[in-house]
Amino acid sequence: MFDRLVLFARRHVAPTPHDVNSEPQFTWRAIIVGLLFGTVLCFSNLWFGLQSGWISMMSLQASLVGFAVFKALEGVLSVPFGPAENVILQTTAVATATMPLAGGFVGILPALKMLDKDETNGVRTVLNFGELCAWGVALAFFGVFFGVPLRRQMVVKEKLRFPSGTATAQMISVLHKRDDPTDDGREETVGSVDNGLRRRERRADDAISEESESGSNEPHEDIAKLGDSEWATKLIALGGSFAISGTYALLAHFFPLLTALPVFGSYVSREWAWNLMPSPSYAGQGIIMGLPTCTWMVVGACVGWGILSPVAKHEGWAPGDVLDWKTGSRGWILWVSLAVMIAESTVSLGIVATNEVVALAGRIRRGRNESSEDVDVETVDARFLVPG
Repeated sequence: MFDRLVLFARRHVAPTPHDVNSEPQFTWRAIIVGLLFGTVLCFSNLWFGLQSGWISMMSLQASLVGFAVFKALEGVLSVPFGPAENVILQTTAVATATMPLAGGFVGILPALKMLDKDETNGVRTVLNFGELCAWGVALAFFGVFFGVPLRRQMVVKEKLRFPSGTATAQMISVLHKRDDPTDDGREETVGSVDNGLRRRERRADDAISEESESGSNEPHEDIAKLGDSEWATKLIALGGSFAISGTYALLAHFFPLLTALPVFGSYVSREWAWNLMPSPSYAGQGIIMGLPTCTWMVVGACVGWGILSPVAKHEGWAPGDVLDWKTGSRGWILWVSLAVMIAESTVSLGIVATNEVVALAGRIRRGRNESSEDVDVETVDARFLVPG
């Protein structure tokens, strides 16, 4: 993903060839804003990850928020905020935000802490602050060392598209009104930027005409047309949403009842842990994930806690407290969910692998047929050739 963004920055750091070095690339202001936004996302991902195991890269959001911050400061900036800076900003933010998952802080480390002494044979499984820092640094170098050969295979040779990186590059190009970096086969000329913008406008018009019946459309063009007053409105909406969510979190801390409302009755709340937990954070996560994903998550919650949990307790498979990980339904239904996810991913991977093998076999067979035809033509005895 980073390689595609860097390629975009190198190609489109300036609209004309004579001012290639006129815009900054690696700047401390981009690093600082990326670290600040990434730190906030890091705590958010840590909180979400420890509850649901779900984190978000937020590459699109980081590029958009970074652009909005410098757009608001445009009047006091001596050097405009450029697309290459935006690449550095969002890369820093994403690297910081995904550390809870990359470092195992929402997976292996909490799992080690949950082990009992008899399960660890007396081995210490809780790391102190210094050990956690050393662990994170070691994983960072591990990723860098493996990233180099993986880049050569996946980016240089296979030229994979990387959807998140491609979408982020398109977002940055639209925000800074530059040529589309994902448009292969274009000519790098002085007027390439204007041509690229016109091509993107034509593609946007085609997309609108094709998707008008379904009501869906990419918001990139609308973002590019925002004026200063509209950007101010977006920033006000961002600040207002932040204040509302923060206020609710503060109230929930002092009034824990807000985090577990017994809307289905006190009995099912006490016996089966059926409660409603209002959360602006999860509402925002649902906005990002979209309706199909959230719908199936609701279906899974209803099946797991509404059907499988009572059945497991009634049959004696999970006789303990419902929320107990070892003897209760909470731990029992976890194995069912893991089996479902692993089965679907394995079958999907098998289908993809089978299609690739069949396609490869077809290419090999066609290559052999073509080579055999060439050999037959070349090895014909000259006595059987008819002159003329």
